[in-house]
Amino acid sequence: MVKSKHLLKDYLLIFVGSVLYALSTVLFIFPHSLLLGGTSGISVILTRFLPFSPGIILTVINLALVILAFLILGKDMAVKTLVGSVLTTVFIGALEKPLYFGAPLISNIYLSTVVGAAVIAVASGIMFYVDSSSGGTDIIALIVKKFSNIKIGKALLITDVLIVLVGGILSGLTVFLSSFLGLLIKTLGIDLVISIISKGFKKKDSEVK
Repeated sequence: MVKSKHLLKDYLLIFVGSVLYALSTVLFIFPHSLLLGGTSGISVILTRFLPFSPGIILTVINLALVILAFLILGKDMAVKTLVGSVLTTVFIGALEKPLYFGAPLISNIYLSTVVGAAVIAVASGIMFYVDSSSGGTDIIALIVKKFSNIKIGKALLITDVLIVLVGGILSGLTVFLSSFLGLLIKTLGIDLVISIISKGFKKKDSEVK
């Protein structure tokens, strides 16, 4: 019974994190072709060379990395990552057209970056807390975490910097600067969110006892 409640809480958090991640990506990241690293950043870069939308490219890359998760992370973490990745990808695909307004929701690219990156940090932090992720390079960060003492945020920063650099070269200085700002907010924010959630649940558990 206790285990069932624990799993229900985990998957509820994964659902919430996936929705937040998808909303932020569609509303604040894609409209400005921002590159916060991850597969969303890769998909934005590849749309310059492939006749597919960012959502479709994102789906293909995420599926490949989920397979890697099953091979390395083990069944429990891989299943949670699969659920998080599928939900995030499905929500992005489902919201991409309905939430397209012909122009960015926030016209200022830097403000859109800050808002989008902050929401993604919260979403990712929620999913990482329960050993899940939105897929993509988040899976690589989980692998790094499993075999080292490096925090999730720092692991993501290492894996995503190259994506932002490549995207910046292709997209120009404005996109590069705003994307790098967003990457810093996302990676530093994730560790902060995980820490806040951990303290919150520990406090709640101690009050119950």
